[in-house]
Amino acid sequence: MKQKLPPGHIVATLVSEHELILGFLEKLDSINKAVQQMNAYDETREDFKMLAHIAEHLAEAELHHQREEQILFPELESRGVYGPPAVMREEHEQLRKSKQRLKDLASQAAEMEFSQFKEQLDETVRLIMPTLREHIFKENNILYPTALKLIEDEKVWQRLKEACDKIGYCCFTPESQR
Repeated sequence: MKQKLPPGHIVATLVSEHELILGFLEKLDSINKAVQQMNAYDETREDFKMLAHIAEHLAEAELHHQREEQILFPELESRGVYGPPAVMREEHEQLRKSKQRLKDLASQAAEMEFSQFKEQLDETVRLIMPTLREHIFKENNILYPTALKLIEDEKVWQRLKEACDKIGYCCFTPESQR
């Protein structure tokens, strides 16, 4: 889908961000596995720095959600598509809480009792991973194709792009997609 769209098209940008988020999830999974094998917090371990980095980037995806919720979803709803945007908004709310929990855990790792940290990290990662992967799958394979099918006017896409530009982009959004 992304290959057919010009760089900077809002759907191409959203899909590019999804690809990067999926990469963060892969790293998060491997970090969680490594942490689960540890016996104590060790500030010299790169895993803890990377965990904080990934948690920050996942939280930074808020701008991605805002562009969807404030720009794309209302446009779809104005064209009679209500179900998928409603489901995606609900999932965004659930994911916001889990991503904030991950960010909090990453920042508190040194102060927490390590076995509690490990347990809470594992629980949070096991919640985020499948939920976010499934969410991205639904957006990439249902929501975005629906939008591309229903919105054929390039002037509408340009208006949507200008609105997205006002909201802004994630720190990890490729420059070529902004």
